[in-house]
Amino acid sequence: MRYKALVAIFFSVLLVSCGSEDGNNENTTSKSVEMTRGQQVFNNNCLQCHSLVADKIGPNLRGALTKWDNDTSRIALFIRNAQEVINSGDQRAVQVAKEWNYAMMTPMPHLRDEDINAILEYIAE
Repeated sequence: MRYKALVAIFFSVLLVSCGSEDGNNENTTSKSVEMTRGQQVFNNNCLQCHSLVADKIGPNLRGALTKWDNDTSRIALFIRNAQEVINSGDQRAVQVAKEWNYAMMTPMPHLRDEDINAILEYIAE
């Protein structure tokens, strides 16, 4: 009888210890999946020219969001068609073009909003 009580207590403690302290397991898992997706989209579409740690054909993207005043809609437009945003006179886009000797970024119209958001979340970390 004593053995059954010990087993019951053991499993009770085990179940309680498996819970999250802050209840955010679901959000953490979701964010991890999103980061993985962001890294995958980045690797498939950006990595040939960009890095997060060093300049390549294009600038490294660490801190890119702050350079664009965290305006993700402008960044999304630039990612989809940089030349169009430069031609519109956007100051940051023109500055990037000058810094990179007007080397043009390949347009990425195929990227969906979800793809771009995943990339931006990935490079923000």
